[in-house]
Amino acid sequence: MYLKRAVVLLALTCMCSIFAQAQENRCALKLAQVKQAQELHGLRLGMSVEQVKAIVPSLEAGRVDDLGFATTSFSPDFNPQIDKAAFAGVRTVSLEFLDGKLFTLWIGFNSSFKWKTLEEFVPGMSAALGLAGSAWSADSSKPNLKCEEFELTAQMIAGGPSIRLTDKTARELWEQRRAEKAEKSSAPEADEP
Repeated sequence: MYLKRAVVLLALTCMCSIFAQAQENRCALKLAQVKQAQELHGLRLGMSVEQVKAIVPSLEAGRVDDLGFATTSFSPDFNPQIDKAAFAGVRTVSLEFLDGKLFTLWIGFNSSFKWKTLEEFVPGMSAALGLAGSAWSADSSKPNLKCEEFELTAQMIAGGPSIRLTDKTARELWEQRRAEKAEKSSAPEADEP
């Protein structure tokens, strides 16, 4: 009897612990509460293509598909039209738009960037974005932070840190459109008289 209670108690403790760990990296912040960090070089989620082009005039916007999605990227070191000083420490920037609004921003920094490791990068970027005190996941190779309207992922790529910011609402809308399109294309065609 005591053993049975002990097993149930242990199981409940483990389940609570797992639930608590899953909730640890959640934050209640909204997208509008994210600070404009200089490390993002003026880019922020929700910007229009025109607003991004005001920062990167030579940006070539990607083709918009039938779902309203477009993607583009640029590398300051390989594009002579981009002011390298304005993007110091940046290797590559990738942008994803939905309905003309930026919903995913990925910046890969090179080895000259001020925060060289994830152990420096995650707390530094958190403070820069006004997210200090938010608990990132414990995954040491790809820590992430899931907030109410957005999420962030950091990782090391090609010897430098990188960050991906994603507007969760826009991503869910895009995924819904993709699923609906796939469903329509896989549905059997009705016989016409």
